[in-house]
Amino acid sequence: MSFTLSSYAQQSIHGNVVDSQSGEPLPGVTVMVKGMSIGTSTDIDGRFSITLPPPIEGKQLQVSYIGYVPQTITLKSTEELTIKMIEDSQNLDEVVVIGYGTQRKGDVTSSVASVKSENFVKGAVKDVGQLIQGKVAGLAITNPSGDPTGNTQIRLRGTSTIGGANTAPLILIDGIPGDFNTVAPEDVE
Repeated sequence: MSFTLSSYAQQSIHGNVVDSQSGEPLPGVTVMVKGMSIGTSTDIDGRFSITLPPPIEGKQLQVSYIGYVPQTITLKSTEELTIKMIEDSQNLDEVVVIGYGTQRKGDVTSSVASVKSENFVKGAVKDVGQLIQGKVAGLAITNPSGDPTGNTQIRLRGTSTIGGANTAPLILIDGIPGDFNTVAPEDVE
């Protein structure tokens, strides 16, 4: 009987989580009750609901989402909450996504190069490889056959490349393994 009464006395907290600048709902935001093992995630519309034992007043919700500043909200009543998440712009450059996972930027700085479209080789180019020819240290892009219609060959650090001199790099185009000949150079940013 006492179990039924205690579960009946519980109260629900409802709310939604939105981006502070655009007002767009944020799905998948973690909402936890501080000091308790009670929590949930927001749905596709940024909405959440948590059932808590009384008293509600004074309890704190911890709200966190990747790329946003974590927030702690002190509850005052059971009225619906609107939580505006603030983008954490300083953390956006701390993670580098690579072809097979993610790493901290500080761990891979020496092995990551970026070439912007304004730095591409100007003039007639046959494939994407020729756009970045001479723009990345240690990256050799050549046409070994001398045939103008032949494929370019890409080697990073020559014979010291992992796997030896005859190993070509893994090229992912929109997440799919491919090769530079399958993409028109004018389609690359």
